[in-house]
Amino acid sequence: MPEHRGGPAGYLSRGLLPTARVLARLARTCRAFNSTALDVLWATLDSFALLVKCLPRDLWRIGPEDKKMVGCQVFQRPMTLRDWQVFFKYSRRVRVVEQSVGPERITGCLSLGDDVIFSLSNPPSYGPLIPRLRTLHWDKPTKKYASLLRMLFTSSLVTISLSTSGCTLHSPEVTILTSIGTACPSLRSLCISSGTPFSNFLDIKGKKVLSEAVMNMYSLESLVCPALDEEAFIYLSRHSALNELSMELGSDFKLHIVEPLLTPPAFGSINILTLNARSLSTLTSILESMQFSPSQVSFTVENSSPFYTLRLFFMTLVNACCSERLSQVSLSIAKGRPHPVPPPQQVTLSTFEPLLALPHINMFELDLPRGISLDDADIATLAKHWPKLTQLSINATTGWGTPTRITHQGLITLLSRCADLREFALSVDLSGIDVPTWELPDSRPGNGVKNDNCLTANFVRMAISHPAAIAAFLSDTCPQLRAVRALWDEDNLMAEANHDVVVYQERWEEVEFLLPAFTAVRRQCL
Repeated sequence: MPEHRGGPAGYLSRGLLPTARVLARLARTCRAFNSTALDVLWATLDSFALLVKCLPRDLWRIGPEDKKMVGCQVFQRPMTLRDWQVFFKYSRRVRVVEQSVGPERITGCLSLGDDVIFSLSNPPSYGPLIPRLRTLHWDKPTKKYASLLRMLFTSSLVTISLSTSGCTLHSPEVTILTSIGTACPSLRSLCISSGTPFSNFLDIKGKKVLSEAVMNMYSLESLVCPALDEEAFIYLSRHSALNELSMELGSDFKLHIVEPLLTPPAFGSINILTLNARSLSTLTSILESMQFSPSQVSFTVENSSPFYTLRLFFMTLVNACCSERLSQVSLSIAKGRPHPVPPPQQVTLSTFEPLLALPHINMFELDLPRGISLDDADIATLAKHWPKLTQLSINATTGWGTPTRITHQGLITLLSRCADLREFALSVDLSGIDVPTWELPDSRPGNGVKNDNCLTANFVRMAISHPAAIAAFLSDTCPQLRAVRALWDEDNLMAEANHDVVVYQERWEEVEFLLPAFTAVRRQCL
C-alpha cells in the first residue's frame, strides 16, 4: 500500500489525530510506515537535549554524584561513528527546535555538560547538526553553548529566536552571529530578546558586531533585537523586504546622523514598528521626518518626560503614519522601574485629540506615570471615533493618580458603541451601583445594554464595598466576561492613598468568583 503510507502521518500533521501515540505504534510495528511516522514524530522538538537522549543509553547520563553537576547531561564515553549515525537518523527529520535544554519535565536535565557540547560541536563530517532545520528557538546564547549554536545554523533556517533572559550577551557570544548572513541565506525572522527593555545585556562591541551581521541578512522580513548602531538603522530603513522591526534606541544613539535620512521611502514596507527609547523627545525626533504606513506601533520609554511632550508626540505620530492603515497604538513606561511622583498636569481628552484622526484604531494602550482626568463624555467621544476597538487600556499598571470621573454609565456607553471590545482597563467609579443587595433595583443594572465579546475587565485600583452588586452589573452588561482584575500595588507611587489594599483586592476576587454563577442564573431567567 505505498499510496497510503503518507496518510496517517498527514492526518497527524494536520492535527486530526489526538496524540502522537498512534504514529509511535506504527513506527514500531510496520516498516512501511516507519520512515514517514518518524518524520512527523521528530518534526518538532520541545528541546535539543532530546536528540542526545536518542543516543545509546550507555553513552550518556544525567546528574552525576558531583553536586555541582546535578541535572547536567554528560557523556560517559567518546562518541563513535555508530553513535553519529543514530544521531543523524533523527536529527535529519527535525524541522523545529523549541528550546536548548529545557523543559526539565520532558528532558530530565537542566544543562548540557562540556563534553556533550564539545562532541556535538565536532561531528565527523562538516555540516550542520540538523540539516533541514527551519525554526530554532534557543534560550542559552552564552559562551558555553556558542559553538553548539553555531553548528545549528543551516541554509534551510528561516526563523531564529534567541532568548537572553538571565544572562549577558557580550561580544564573544555575539561573534557567532556574524556567520548568520552566509550560513542562513534564507533567514526571514531574527529575534534576540532580553525579556525587559533597557536591560543593557549587550555591550558596545557586541552591538557593533550585531549591526554588521544584520546588514548581511538580505532576506530579513522581521527583526527584533536589543540595539543597533546608526549605520544598521539606516540600512534597515531602506530594506524593502522588512515588515517588522523592534529595537532599542540607546542613550548613545546619534539622532543627528539618522534624522536627515528618514524621509520617504524610509521604512516604506514596515507593518509593525516597536521602538524603546530613553524619552518621548527621542521618539518624536525619529518620527518627525518619517512618512510610512504601519498597522501597529508600540513605544516604550525609560524616563518620564515633560507633560507637553505627550500631546506633541501624538501629533507627530499621526502626521507620520497613514491614518487609513494604523490600527494599534501602544505607549508605556518601562516596567520594573520606580515611577516618579506624577506631575500636577493631568492627561485629558485634549491630550488624545490628535489620535482621534485615526478611524481604524482597534487597540490603544497608554501606561505612563501621569494623572488621568477623563469623564463619561470623554469616553463617549473615544468610543464614537474608535468604534472598532477590541482593546482599550489606560494606565493599567501605573494608576490614574486622581479620583476618576468615569461612572458605570460611561462604561455602558463604551460597551454599547464598541461592540467588538474584548478587553478594557479603566478606572471606573462604580459607586452608583455599589449598594447592598437589598437595595438593588428590580430593573436590569445595565439597562438592557450588553457586550457579548468582552472577556477581560480591569478596573485598575478602584475601591468597592459590595462585590455582589458589582458582579450583578457585570453579568448583565458582559455575559461572556471571564476575568475581572483590579491591580492594587502597595509599592506603586501612583496608587491612591489611604486604601486598605488587601481588603479591596479580596473584594475584587470575590467579584470574579461570583460572576460565573450570576451569569448562569441570568441566562436561565432571560
